[in-house]
Amino acid sequence: MKLTFYGAAREVTGSCTLVETAKSKILVDCGMFQGSHVASSKNFSDFVFDPTALDAVVLTHAHMDHCGRLPKLIKDGFKKTIYATEATKLIAGIVMEDAVHIMEEDFERSGRPQLYDANDVQRTLIKFKDTPYHTPLRINDVTIRFFDAGHIFGSSFIEIKADSGKTVIFSGDVGNKDVPIIRETETIEHADAIVTESTYGNRIHEGKVERFKQLQEAILDCVEKKGVLLIPAFAIERTQHLLYEINQLVETKKIPCIPVYLDSPMAIKVTKVMEKLSAYYDKEALEHISHGDNFLSFPCLHLTHTRDESKTINTSPSPKIIIAGSGMMNGGRILHHLIRYVGDRSTTILIIGYQASGTLGRRLYSGEKNIRIFGKRISVRARVKAIGAFSAHADQKKLLSWIGNIKPRPKLVLCNHGEEEASVALGTRITEKFGILSKAPKFGESFEI
Repeated sequence: MKLTFYGAAREVTGSCTLVETAKSKILVDCGMFQGSHVASSKNFSDFVFDPTALDAVVLTHAHMDHCGRLPKLIKDGFKKTIYATEATKLIAGIVMEDAVHIMEEDFERSGRPQLYDANDVQRTLIKFKDTPYHTPLRINDVTIRFFDAGHIFGSSFIEIKADSGKTVIFSGDVGNKDVPIIRETETIEHADAIVTESTYGNRIHEGKVERFKQLQEAILDCVEKKGVLLIPAFAIERTQHLLYEINQLVETKKIPCIPVYLDSPMAIKVTKVMEKLSAYYDKEALEHISHGDNFLSFPCLHLTHTRDESKTINTSPSPKIIIAGSGMMNGGRILHHLIRYVGDRSTTILIIGYQASGTLGRRLYSGEKNIRIFGKRISVRARVKAIGAFSAHADQKKLLSWIGNIKPRPKLVLCNHGEEEASVALGTRITEKFGILSKAPKFGESFEI
């Protein structure tokens, strides 16, 4: 079995790995490169492999950096089937349609070309086939199974077993520990090799109690200052996780019920999908539902679907909480709120997800005091705070535990989907702790299993 990395190699975005066996060519994910303009330009490059020669695509989950180039793959000649869980299919459709909307706005604003259009997305969705967890899928000389990765709704790590007897696990993105709504990551049964994400391969997150406490403190500080708590949130999982915890704080009277604006049409759509697919919920979330508690809704929550509804937030009194996309602040309605509030000392920007290199989010996280949005230069006076435990990604401790539980040990671990420092750090710890050969692949690098 041969693995070749065509994305997320010593970087976080653009996940795309080609698996070749004696009789099959299977692509694991086909994600968009995100971050700087250089990263974005890579999306327009031709695929190094031949899309027409692929026998299948298996999709780990619906985040843009894993599914965002599927419509381009279709445009370039892919004819076969895309396999994913039901939730992944539904959410991926929302994600890709939203991407088209952003591309259209970028074209109108700056003339930037579109990677694909709405018709390409519809042609892509037709090729999806729902694939339940644990059900074997046979493609030529390989057997494939999906397992719950505990990352977002419907997320999977994927087992690919060749007739040669070799088994490789592709982690996709591994979920964080003690996250509400989402089930915990399943254990790996067996693997000769593992391709694991390493987004936080050199970091340890705060615990559940500390996460809850820091969110409460940020909201109470907003109330005291009569200011704005601005939360750039990823529409899938992170937003719903946040709503769950704010609901808990309101219900237990640990915070006053100040206005909370969910200013993300995409997040609102994903939330509705999650409400319909309760089969994916963890035990605690199911118990809430059985008692009639809709933890994704509470009295002070306002959903702003349209642009006009979004504009009404500007005139609403403070204190208030605004949750808007995009999570890395490289597009979406969050930019308009930043223009209005980032220069105010009573504003707090609460970062609750990974900020890729080259994004506005990374620059704010790194402490830049002057930023540019839509060509306008703005001084940053707002406080910037981050809570790592809200991340949907496992930290180093969980990744080591997940891999370390496999008996017998795999012979090789390949660390991708992480910036170079994080990927190398995780690989080094895996080798030190378990004696397993570990490497951080480079773009175009191949490995024989």
